[in-house]
Amino acid sequence: MKISCSIRFLPLKASGKDEIYKLVDEAIAIIVSSGLKYLVGPSETTVEGEFSDLLNLIKQIYNKMTPLCERYVLEVAFDCARDGVTIDEKIAKYR
Repeated sequence: MKISCSIRFLPLKASGKDEIYKLVDEAIAIIVSSGLKYLVGPSETTVEGEFSDLLNLIKQIYNKMTPLCERYVLEVAFDCARDGVTIDEKIAKYR
């Protein structure tokens, strides 16, 4: 059953805007390479998949970003429904 997960990567120790964007781009690249369906937004990226796949993705982001960024916040929110929930059904009326 697919659920959606919103992920926000917030570097706390960066030398400026360019470094912040570079680090965020690195985190997004991990999501892109996961093969899961995703939607990049201005403040977070929403990803759709099985719960175990999403947990694995969070672990990948943590493992790959920790050596690159001295300190960061990784916010994760899961939208779970008994019958599943997709990105498309959540945004259909806005597209």
